[in-house]
Amino acid sequence: MAFFAFCSFFLIRLFPQWVAVWRDPRKLVFGLLLIGIFSLFAFIGAMLIRYYLTDFRLELRIDSQGVHYGRRFYPWTEIGSLSGRWYHGRLQLLLHRRGRMALNRHLQTDLGLTEDEYSRLMERLDEDIGALYPHLRIG
Repeated sequence: MAFFAFCSFFLIRLFPQWVAVWRDPRKLVFGLLLIGIFSLFAFIGAMLIRYYLTDFRLELRIDSQGVHYGRRFYPWTEIGSLSGRWYHGRLQLLLHRRGRMALNRHLQTDLGLTEDEYSRLMERLDEDIGALYPHLRIG
């Protein structure tokens, strides 16, 4: 909240000064740069405050159609592999999409998975989904 107030204060203070010195191109560019930076920080601060106040959470659901994470859906035909990585003593899921420019997607959950939960999940996915999609690497 303090971060949002700090950025908003400087935005309000800089805007009139920026408009007053519009004739000097260097001051104009510098003012635009500062206003852009503070606007970005104010936006990020507002989003974080919104997430905190609304208790924002991303839902992770894995079914026979694919992986649902938040508002995104990844069908099994677009997934190259689903594995895990250690993060603070717990396992978090890592999804790698197929294609040249595909990036890894970390599917973070609040508590993560224990080793036993992870191995049971991967075995179940290998049994149910692995035979249907031979390109898919699980585990």
